[in-house]
Amino acid sequence: MGVHRVIDGDTLVLADGRHVRFIGIDAMELGHDGSADQPYAAAARDRLKQLIEDHGGKLRLETDSEAYDEHGRMLAYLFAGGEDLGLTLIREGLAVVVAVPPDLAQLGCYAEAEARARASHLGIWSKDSPLVTAAADAPLGAGTFLIVHGRITRASHTRAGDHLLLDGHLPLWIPAADLSWFGSDPAGWQGRQGLVRGWLRVYRGTPELDVHAPAALLAWP
Repeated sequence: MGVHRVIDGDTLVLADGRHVRFIGIDAMELGHDGSADQPYAAAARDRLKQLIEDHGGKLRLETDSEAYDEHGRMLAYLFAGGEDLGLTLIREGLAVVVAVPPDLAQLGCYAEAEARARASHLGIWSKDSPLVTAAADAPLGAGTFLIVHGRITRASHTRAGDHLLLDGHLPLWIPAADLSWFGSDPAGWQGRQGLVRGWLRVYRGTPELDVHAPAALLAWP
């Protein structure tokens, strides 16, 4: 499968015109309408271009449970010359794991690779990275992708799911349908330090971050 254009570190356009969004990863956003690029956004895009060129510009796509996202983009894992390109970006600290059920086929492999990148302080996980912030300092704008750490100061379990509060500032929501992915009920995390990532949304006028799988809520030293 040929490539027409690499848009950013997790999205590209195939030669036949289809837009493809990588499953299981998120790269930082390039600037639009005069806004600045997020850190590591250009590096992820350029590295993806290089990986594709190194393998002759040909890709193999593998789908998971869902064929398209809400924007009409095809969802796939992308391989070139047998190399999982999303996995490579995670290993090098140029993308982070995102887990959205039911598309979790590569979650275990991706999560292990990210853990090694975090331990080695690569890219996004570098010690001076501005992308990993304290929850108390996080901007709570709808649609913002956050990587934050803090103490879970409140946690409760309901029939609809779990409500958690990070550093008394950032509400987290885990739907009941996704609790089965966790080895234990996250409501028991009260008082623990956690690392959370995901997109903010506004629910009944209050910003909150939805958590759908264990890779999005990790113990934080």
